[in-house]
Amino acid sequence: MVNDLNLLKTFYYVSLEESVSKAALKLHISQPAVSQNLKQLESEIGFSLFVRTNKGVKLTNEGKEIYAYCKGIFKQLELLNQTLQDLSTLEAGILNIGASDTICKYYLIDILKQFEEIYPKIRYRVTNCTTNESLNLLKHHDVDIAFVHTPVPNDDFNYLNCLLLEDVFVCSYDFDDSNINCLEDLTKYRILLLEESSHSRKVLDSNLMKYNIKLKPKFELASLDLLIEFCKKNMGIICVSKQYIEKELNSKELKIINIKEKLDTRYISLAYDNEYISNAAKKLLEFIEK
Repeated sequence: MVNDLNLLKTFYYVSLEESVSKAALKLHISQPAVSQNLKQLESEIGFSLFVRTNKGVKLTNEGKEIYAYCKGIFKQLELLNQTLQDLSTLEAGILNIGASDTICKYYLIDILKQFEEIYPKIRYRVTNCTTNESLNLLKHHDVDIAFVHTPVPNDDFNYLNCLLLEDVFVCSYDFDDSNINCLEDLTKYRILLLEESSHSRKVLDSNLMKYNIKLKPKFELASLDLLIEFCKKNMGIICVSKQYIEKELNSKELKIINIKEKLDTRYISLAYDNEYISNAAKKLLEFIEK
């Protein structure tokens, strides 16, 4: 029975090099220490492992059997150490991310493109889901980090605000919005909104309640991209973060309706658990902070 792994390690390197002196150099210990380790190992197992010759050492038949096992063990250990080194320096590994389609399209793609230029060997697994679903995945450690819309009624995690979002009401560029000056005026027009269960819709409804306004949408859609397309076709007024429609505003497909009341700002935020965060996730967090 061998309880000291260092004895087997000494045996492995002496077998590999067929020399006590060469093994000592590999192990960074003295030749007498190598000889002593071998003597102790042979004493513990009760039989000889080597035949000593003028040219070095040769394995006995029993030694060859033990070496076959040790070779597999220490090769795997070398691979493990290399993997640990790669993970520590981000030369390998997987970063698991939870994020909605909207956040992926309008924010995350650009961030990951820049991050990948610094750490090209990292692999990514992105789970597309809503803010609430992303936080649930993070809670159960199914993702390392989550990109979500905040504020959220959840203080189980840490949040790093990444991108400020300004919600505005917009319409097709050709739509006559001259008679819309306040939120109350919107109740007289066709409104298109995200479905009621979405996080963005809940935030909007909460905002409107502060002004005693409740909008009854003509259409409710699950996709922000579809909502924008409907609006471009002059199907009605939508509420959307200005940062998500910069292209449409610049191309004059959409325009912002000037309303005196201001909706609360919100963020795309990175949610993480301080007690359970991978090295790759830490590096991404640090990258975004900079």
